[in-house]
Amino acid sequence: MRAADFIKNKLQEAPAWLMLPLLHLNRLGTLVYGPRMRRFRKSIPSIDPEQKLVEMANYAIEHVPYYRKRYKGAKIESTADFKRVFGFIDKDTVRANYEDFISDEVERLPHVELRTSGTSGRPMKFMIPADRYVTEMAYLTRLWDRHGYHSGIRATMRRKELPAGRDYLVNPATREIIFDGMRSDEAYMRMMHRVMRRNGVKIVYGYPSAVIKTMRQFGKFGLDTRFIRLAILTSESVPPQTYSYLHDTLGIDVATHYRHTEKLIFIEQLDGAPTFAIEPGYGLCEVIGADGRDAMEGELVGSTFYNRAMPLLRYRTGDYARKSGERRLIDGVEKEILDRLEGRREQTMVERTDGTAINISSIEIHDEYPLHAEGVQFVQAQPGKLTVRIIPGEGYTTEGDEEFMLEYYGRAMLGRENVTIEHVEELEYLPNGKAPVLIKK
Repeated sequence: MRAADFIKNKLQEAPAWLMLPLLHLNRLGTLVYGPRMRRFRKSIPSIDPEQKLVEMANYAIEHVPYYRKRYKGAKIESTADFKRVFGFIDKDTVRANYEDFISDEVERLPHVELRTSGTSGRPMKFMIPADRYVTEMAYLTRLWDRHGYHSGIRATMRRKELPAGRDYLVNPATREIIFDGMRSDEAYMRMMHRVMRRNGVKIVYGYPSAVIKTMRQFGKFGLDTRFIRLAILTSESVPPQTYSYLHDTLGIDVATHYRHTEKLIFIEQLDGAPTFAIEPGYGLCEVIGADGRDAMEGELVGSTFYNRAMPLLRYRTGDYARKSGERRLIDGVEKEILDRLEGRREQTMVERTDGTAINISSIEIHDEYPLHAEGVQFVQAQPGKLTVRIIPGEGYTTEGDEEFMLEYYGRAMLGRENVTIEHVEELEYLPNGKAPVLIKK
């Protein structure tokens, strides 16, 4: 097992009473991510995005079968060349040509295989570098530092239930106490609040829906939140009302950003307003209109600068944005500004029996269980009830897959009786050919 995997997954499995003293002894902060991360972070202002793009495009033509078949003989010397030569790809393209997207040098390139949950259609797998944390943490820590978070202990709200018998987990290496983001009963909230206060937690980290739910529950039960100074929000868009409640009502600073599993685009939300800055050194981020050309408003298209194991170039994300026409110098980097960003998958809320709502993205299945399904789609015809449409795949079983889904989604919907599994031959599609994550009737 790689050290990074051990730190991320195994270290926190040790008893909390053993890990808490180590948590407080660890004063290394970002040093835990190693010298490579620190060197890369220092280099960010000097990155030449066009050079990175040209290098990756020419590498892909030489070493990746999909691109070699289509663009053999092409020589990319500029961003303009790249956009002229390379066509668009999407999830369906990658699924249909998976092996052809893998570099012929993959055996000497340390990598891991990830898979999406399939809530936008069919599940998808792809490869990313095993040391991707170097790039990821370099950009994340720059963002966090601007908001005053350097190496403090953070409370993390996970989107899934913790192991049986564990109220929280402790990871001293990443300096976080991990709580069950699915629970919100008074006893758990009081325990959570007590643990956070005793350990000097000033930062909360997690999905906006999980963080806002916890903060509202703290208020409901009369628990003081003035010790919390920063909320780091991830994976979901942040509605204005969420930002207002955290920042204006509770006095908590808010740091948030847009990324996706394919790790092609990094966009920071600025000052809680509908204002977003694209990180140009992370990957090429394009806004493409319906005609496939650069536009002020349209679909986000991403291209990797760092994944040679499986380069995704001009990859259509299904998310949408609008340029403001403005550029700003932030931390020594000139960044293009967006005034609108719509993560299509993140805009769908499911209502529960207690009147609360949760984001579909917060309950999707990733690596918790190897779901044998060709497609997944959610339908809500009435509040509190959720139908999960499944296209059964090879290996699908009632005892395995179906039982897991009823249990998993049942926890999110406050009872498995509120969840129905429906087998279908195909998903329901919109006129534009896309299968929505959630259908409300």
